[in-house]
Amino acid sequence: MKIEHRIDQVINLSLPAIVNGEETFDSILAKYPHLADELRPRLEAALWLYQARQVVDPRPGFVSSSRKYLETQIESMQPHGFWRRLFKRYSPQRWVFNIVSPIIIFLLLALVINSAVLTARLSIPGDPLYSTKLVIEDIQLAFTFNLADKTDLSISFSRERAMEFVELLMEGEYEYLPTATRRMETEIIASLHALEALSSYNPDIEQPQISSFRDTLSNEITLLNVLIRTSPASALPGIELAIQVTQSGLMALR
Repeated sequence: MKIEHRIDQVINLSLPAIVNGEETFDSILAKYPHLADELRPRLEAALWLYQARQVVDPRPGFVSSSRKYLETQIESMQPHGFWRRLFKRYSPQRWVFNIVSPIIIFLLLALVINSAVLTARLSIPGDPLYSTKLVIEDIQLAFTFNLADKTDLSISFSRERAMEFVELLMEGEYEYLPTATRRMETEIIASLHALEALSSYNPDIEQPQISSFRDTLSNEITLLNVLIRTSPASALPGIELAIQVTQSGLMALR
């Protein structure tokens, strides 16, 4: 440990003298012959490190001037103004990507929306998207301005409620029958109002929609009477209520 400390002292004292030309490498070793074997490699390494540092040591102000130059170059490469940024030169691959990627995103979004709408149209009471189905139908009615078309649409929605009721019976989901019946009643009343408005618009002509809706209600009553004889007791109250609602609509129509 004392030898290591002594060698460090010798190197610290001798290195400045060698660099300034006051001593030579051999003269230092001659002064310390008992340390020559350990001193030689350590002194050679210290001298090499000092010379290497002198080579790579930057001139005064090099770092700050280089940084300023680099900032100037980066600033000169940036497009200035809206139009220069807009028409910044891209590679052909980049232009293709910029054009194709929005189209792909739009198509995927349209596919997702179309799938959701289709799923909603096939839903029945109790399904998560059933309320979405009703909203879509309300939007269709709101944007249908022709009285005859609006009446046809109302009648078709009334048929849809009857089909939903039958589907609930087939799947054994009897707990949703009251909800489906109330919706049937709402659609029947809406269809009657639409028919009344259409008849008031041209009272001298027998509207074909009246005959169509009369046939629809009559067929629904016939179907429900068949189902009430083949359904379990737990479904009977719901079916009876649906028959009453449909018969009331048929009587109002007559």
